[in-house]
Amino acid sequence: MREVSLTVKENIKKLLQTLPKLSMKELLSYWINAEVEEAEMYHRLYELSKELTWIEEVPKVFRKLSEESLEHAEELLRLYKKLFPGEKPILVNLPPLEVVLAEPELERFLEKGRAEELFDILMENEKMAAEAYEYLSKLSENPEVKEVAKWLAEIEWGHYNHIKALKEKYLSLKDNATQ
Repeated sequence: MREVSLTVKENIKKLLQTLPKLSMKELLSYWINAEVEEAEMYHRLYELSKELTWIEEVPKVFRKLSEESLEHAEELLRLYKKLFPGEKPILVNLPPLEVVLAEPELERFLEKGRAEELFDILMENEKMAAEAYEYLSKLSENPEVKEVAKWLAEIEWGHYNHIKALKEKYLSLKDNATQ
């Protein structure tokens, strides 16, 4: 987990230096793509967890997180289209704010019974993203950027709390199963 955390921290440091300098078009494009990537990761977790976990709540939470991330991407896209009518989001060459784990990594966590470790990584991921958005909200002088960053921080804290509750339920059920 330490290796993932260091990578995320390095990415966040780079992002915190770069994001405030982006135009609104670049910033929204970046955030749209980040939410889509997050939705894809949670969807992969949903699909894998349906097959590899005995706790039915796990896939439900991952599905909900995937759907929420897509809704957030759509909301950001609506804002983008409102601000930049007729234009498509642009490619912004920055690392994702959150770790997007590849399918083999996700599968290894679930297959080897390392769901607790996966939850810890996902929680840390969401926490760092929320804190980065909060920082960006305070740092930015653009009121629209402040508002969007604050909104995204709230979303990330919501994701954190969903995963935390899932981890607690998982641990409770796991404890009951071993007794």
